[in-house]
Amino acid sequence: MLLKRLSGSLPPKLANLIPDLEAAGIKTTESLIFTAPSTILNDVPIFSTVQLEYLVSECIRLTTSSAISGDIIPMDELEWSGFGVQSLDDLFEGWDGVGLIELAGPEKVGKSLLALHAAIRVLIADEEAMCTWIDTEGSFSPERAKQILEVMRVDEPNHVLRRIVVVNALKLEDLFEAVAQLKESVDNSSSSSSRTRVLVVDTIITHFKDRLRSDSAQGHAELISLMDDIAEMTYSENMLTLIINSTAWLQTSNPQSSFNRTEIYPRLGSSFTFTTDDTLLLQNTGHVFSMMDHVEKNRMINDIGLRALVEVIRSRISPTGIWGVFETDGVKLFDVLPPHEVDERSTRISAGLPTGPYRPIIGSLAQTLIP
Repeated sequence: MLLKRLSGSLPPKLANLIPDLEAAGIKTTESLIFTAPSTILNDVPIFSTVQLEYLVSECIRLTTSSAISGDIIPMDELEWSGFGVQSLDDLFEGWDGVGLIELAGPEKVGKSLLALHAAIRVLIADEEAMCTWIDTEGSFSPERAKQILEVMRVDEPNHVLRRIVVVNALKLEDLFEAVAQLKESVDNSSSSSSRTRVLVVDTIITHFKDRLRSDSAQGHAELISLMDDIAEMTYSENMLTLIINSTAWLQTSNPQSSFNRTEIYPRLGSSFTFTTDDTLLLQNTGHVFSMMDHVEKNRMINDIGLRALVEVIRSRISPTGIWGVFETDGVKLFDVLPPHEVDERSTRISAGLPTGPYRPIIGSLAQTLIP
């Protein structure tokens, strides 16, 4: 939490010292608690040892989560509306839609698009729901959201768009501030009023990629503290939270994947691994299946759209190792299913149905997998 947000709860003599801490680069309670006292006293000479110890103890007291009795937890559960792609929604069969989902993958593989589809479907299903989209890179596209609503043929698209609140968090302190303000707003909202049911952080890696170092615990502490705040709010308010993350390359195959050609893994390391309930790893199908026809190659280079594999590599809410495939033109999501092992044409001819194009069991993706 930002130190300046606690200034009103601190004794005036301590509150007046916060600007000096901020000038020394210590802007959050995590930085204050996990930075060596000798370093702080050296960088901020105006502090005495007694004042520093008292300020640290007050920060711990003011930011520690209070216990909540099970009989007063709100029971108005969020219904999981899915992504709108059957093969992906089947990955979460039986899930109630409350929890934190990590969407990890390289650039331009459809992470933000999947998150936007999931958020919009919740807003359509619940007319009182709101979505808070924390944008750390300034990349949110209102035009894309409008296009998705148009292809869904929503009667009143503006009613949905007005309930998507985009918060730009281009600095780390902006990210902490956005989460703190959201937590305050949901705590103060009544059960009958519109409130945030979906939270999207796009993307978590922006402000932490250079802060997680082996020679310092500060960045790790800040990340865990942020995720703890998000998790507490998610579970207490029955929210769906989607955390978008990037990936890094491995020297060998990822042992968590069912595919031996998976050579990527989610970034942010062990500090982040277990802060979410489920990790979905996205990658282009051509890299995984080693089959890519010329149409897909040209599309990757020149056109908008892709075909991607989505795999559950870690989960507390569903089996791991299961996967699905979707295709997109940049706006729509198409379900992609493998061909039947029996000849579809013979089956459909026997039933008096149109046969459609022939799909061989073995061949390029364009031949074997079609939307």
